[in-house]
Amino acid sequence: MGESYMQPASIIRDAIRLLFATLDHAFYSILQAVYELFFNVASAEIISDSTVMTFFGRIQLILGVFMMFQLAMTILKGIVNPDSFMDAKTGAGNLITRIITALVLLTMLVPLNIPANNEYEEQVRSNGILFGTLYSLQHRLLANNTLGILIFGNNSVDYVSSNSDTSELRKSSRVFTATVMKSFYRINLLPESQRTQHQEGKDDAIFNANRVCKNIDNDLLTAYTREDADPDDITGMVNETCLVNVQGHILPRKMYAFTYMPLLSLIVAIVFIFILISFSVDVAVRAIKLAVLRLIAPIPIIGYMDPKGSKDSSFNAWTKAVTSTYLDLFIRLASVYFVIFLISDIIRNGLVVNHHGGVLGFFTTILIFIGLFVFAKQAPKFIKEVLGLKGDTGNIFSGLGTIVGAGAAVSGVVSGGISNAVANHKPGDTSFKNVGKTVLAGLTGAVGGGYAAGRAFWKSKDGSSGDVMKAVRAHNAKNYSNAADDSTFWGRRKTEFASALGLKNNLQKMDDKIAYYGAAESAMKRVTNAFDGNGDYKVKYTGDDLVDSYGNKIIEKGKKYSLKDFKDIYSRVQASGDNRVISAVDSVMKNAQGKRLNELRSIGREELVRRVNSTDEAWKEWTNNDLIAYDSAKTIYDVAQKYKDEPIFARFKDADGKQYKFEDAELEWGSVFKHEAGQAGKAADQIKNSGEYSRAKADAQRVTDSQKK
Repeated sequence: MGESYMQPASIIRDAIRLLFATLDHAFYSILQAVYELFFNVASAEIISDSTVMTFFGRIQLILGVFMMFQLAMTILKGIVNPDSFMDAKTGAGNLITRIITALVLLTMLVPLNIPANNEYEEQVRSNGILFGTLYSLQHRLLANNTLGILIFGNNSVDYVSSNSDTSELRKSSRVFTATVMKSFYRINLLPESQRTQHQEGKDDAIFNANRVCKNIDNDLLTAYTREDADPDDITGMVNETCLVNVQGHILPRKMYAFTYMPLLSLIVAIVFIFILISFSVDVAVRAIKLAVLRLIAPIPIIGYMDPKGSKDSSFNAWTKAVTSTYLDLFIRLASVYFVIFLISDIIRNGLVVNHHGGVLGFFTTILIFIGLFVFAKQAPKFIKEVLGLKGDTGNIFSGLGTIVGAGAAVSGVVSGGISNAVANHKPGDTSFKNVGKTVLAGLTGAVGGGYAAGRAFWKSKDGSSGDVMKAVRAHNAKNYSNAADDSTFWGRRKTEFASALGLKNNLQKMDDKIAYYGAAESAMKRVTNAFDGNGDYKVKYTGDDLVDSYGNKIIEKGKKYSLKDFKDIYSRVQASGDNRVISAVDSVMKNAQGKRLNELRSIGREELVRRVNSTDEAWKEWTNNDLIAYDSAKTIYDVAQKYKDEPIFARFKDADGKQYKFEDAELEWGSVFKHEAGQAGKAADQIKNSGEYSRAKADAQRVTDSQKK
């Protein structure tokens, strides 16, 4: 198992080890936090001592009446039947013994008003002698990592205590996390035949002579051997090397100081995160059960006073429930440590199977590890059944289907990574960008595949492999289909974030821009059509006569022309193909249109509406075409103002970058309104056909599909 002890260091191996060590650091930090959560939940006190005192005070009267009733009944029975009074089981002697025992038990339940100089006395003061002792013992076992020491022993490596002043909870979580990590980050040792120092009950790693890298830096070794080593310290030493004289090689070779099992280390972290989260929920239920058992304790204790109480009485049931519920936490934690111990032993000493190598050996090892993970979840129920303890452990696994389902869940990590890497890789492209994209796609695919498979596994009724494989296949198919579009991981995250905040995502912003730009272009066409159809407004032409190449007058000086006249003239000269004349007529027409637009803008819409609707002969030249031209030009201006920072609307600003007002004469029709609106129409088409729009559309579609599920 793991990397060869004499595997030389290389740039590629360094990169792979560093990559997975970075992932390990992230997930083992999560595991540490989850363990702290587990510890907090396990240590929670649901009911305060004041609540207990209030409840106990309310039942004191019932307790006294019941004791007097039992004593009176026993005396009456003795008068009627003297023999029963002296009966060993139901007589007065047994009754008095039970009453005294019950009173002692009740006294042990009541919180004591005593000075608290240590943690145990504080527990007794808050929870009474019985539950205070149980809670204090629980705290000591968890804080001191007693179960880990009992299962692993304290001799595998000479661990040193932490000198930090961190809390017991933080230290305990680090001890747990370090214990798991050190199963996969181990001091690199020589082959057993080459080791020169051994000591019974000690790990060979404690002896310098047995190590591949002799004289490992003391600070490094101290950081590793600390019982509460930080995940950052352990992952940071993954690529520590030394020069070793290897037999068969002339020059020393660079070797790793620590062996490392990257993929398995990551999988174990993810699995134990799931297990501990599941256990945390179970332990939360346990904390509530203990609180309820403590609160109702006087009731079964009162029942114990009855000399006729059978072995199935409420007191016996309560005692078994307290014992089972209290031990449940330690059984769960012990099962996790036991699995870690087995994994560590397999890694260190190898797996004893009939066939050691090849495909059969590989799958044998994988199945053993899957079996260990399943056992970690099944162990609480299994151990409690063996010990004859009752109580539901929330087991969700069953039989062979569970093992296959767990295997399918683990395979989701591998297949998800492979499918996403293959889907996003460009064959034949050996560039660093393509390789980096492929590796990143593989990692994100592995995380996504593991999440999809794990989610299906935990949601399935019996850990069904069918449900898990269905989720894995769906995820892999999604990887291939997603690779066909332009969606990106960060693009989807930004889209989800915008949706969560009620903001517009990138696609919606671009769709808005396309719509506004299109509105500007449509408004430009409406202005042009309004001018082309305006035959009432006439303007005197003051320039020189405009003649064609044959000497024919096209536009005469001093003659009045409407905007419609200019349009008709322009259409005629276009057919002639004389570019000089076409350009000249176009310039005259645009000047006339611009003059009319400036008039419209100067008088304002309110006055324009009055003139258009007036029956006064003086305003007969003002028609609905003018109102259309005004409103449409205002639309173009509003779009330019909304997107004033876009380059295509630069001419709506002065030299200092200040936005012109709509009424400003500097804003000409042909050179500003018409030109910029036309550019906006082209820009809208460019946005629609851009890669950015395609990516935004794919991101939005994928997020929408995900939310529907």
